[in-house]
Amino acid sequence: MFIRKDFKYEPNQIGDIIWGNAESRLRIEDIVSGAEALPYCGKSAILLYGVFGTGKTTLAKMLPNAIEKGRSGESLGFEAEFIGCQQGFNGPQVMTLIERILSKTSFNASGLHYFILDEVDNLSSLAQQSLKSALNTDRGIFILTTNNISELDKGLKDRCVLVEMNAAPVSSYLPLAKSLISDMGIVMSDIDLLPTISAANGSLRNLIRNVERLARRNKGVL
Repeated sequence: MFIRKDFKYEPNQIGDIIWGNAESRLRIEDIVSGAEALPYCGKSAILLYGVFGTGKTTLAKMLPNAIEKGRSGESLGFEAEFIGCQQGFNGPQVMTLIERILSKTSFNASGLHYFILDEVDNLSSLAQQSLKSALNTDRGIFILTTNNISELDKGLKDRCVLVEMNAAPVSSYLPLAKSLISDMGIVMSDIDLLPTISAANGSLRNLIRNVERLARRNKGVL
């Protein structure tokens, strides 16, 4: 189910994510349920990677609370630490922030701290190496996102569970597109919608914009 907010549909829970492949969905479900343990065997992070607009950041923000509930049955006591990675964000800054949080006692029921590092490919090579060292912990879980996995340090990737988030089959977006045009009072066939969905290339932002424009055109607004 999608919730309409300010003319945008946003996933309200992990089950709302439009997955590019079944393996990615199953892997996230296993991590949330605890079937795939984190931290474990040198891995303390989830790396969500793929093209723009597929919901990586949205999913990243959902995961800490979902994982905590799966582990302890309770919601997070505190919000996950969100770090929007920027050009020039250097290694000492990364390490100081993470070490400062990890040095404190977590009041979550699991005893774990949670970190979200968005667009981690913006970090310099030295910063990525510092982050790689920070991931050598059993006191926290990290969720990383990137549009450019090829630009990440190999050692950093090796400490992550990799979850691909690329475009789903075009037909997977039909329920969202049809709900959107229905809200606008328009009825269109799947055949008419599919080319517009395809042109979005997996970006939910582009899909919503394109479908709304198509609906307005059919409504005679444009």
